[in-house]
Amino acid sequence: MTLLSLESLAVALSITYVVFAAIEKKVCWWFALASSLIYIFIFYDVKLYMESMLSVYYALMALFGIFVWGKTDSEKQNSQIISYDFRIHLLILTAIIILSGLSGYILSNNSDAYRPYMDSFTTWSSIFATFLVVKKVLENWIYWILIDSVSIVLYFERELYQTVFLFIVYLGIAFLGLFIWRKNFESQNK
Repeated sequence: MTLLSLESLAVALSITYVVFAAIEKKVCWWFALASSLIYIFIFYDVKLYMESMLSVYYALMALFGIFVWGKTDSEKQNSQIISYDFRIHLLILTAIIILSGLSGYILSNNSDAYRPYMDSFTTWSSIFATFLVVKKVLENWIYWILIDSVSIVLYFERELYQTVFLFIVYLGIAFLGLFIWRKNFESQNK
């Protein structure tokens, strides 16, 4: 399989994952697992090493998501949408900035990584945002809106045009996911 056809498959699986995540279907995690395994190799090939490592993390989180979201879609008592206090988000953002700076510095001085600070920012942000999805934290979608916007630029510069398209779709789904989850959060807390 060529890199282009692998990218096509990864994009299709990834879109399916996010659509199912937005409507809170556990099957989303199986699609996340498959697309993550493919993207490990794609990102390594274009020297986005942090993104490649992120895909390993995504694969592990997909397995965790399968477990956390329950055995069936009808088991909602253990998978209610929650909201974190602003102070928790401030801690998360501080951690993202510090970790991005550290890994960006290490990569810029010890590898041929492309845009190591931007690659680090999208990677560390995605690590935290994925955990927020698994825990069903409402604000995860706000993180994804920012991450997707920055990622579009990064992937465009690396000529991963199908992945650029994927992240444009992700951006739209992130807005939709925020709307759906906010509505569900409000109705479950009445």
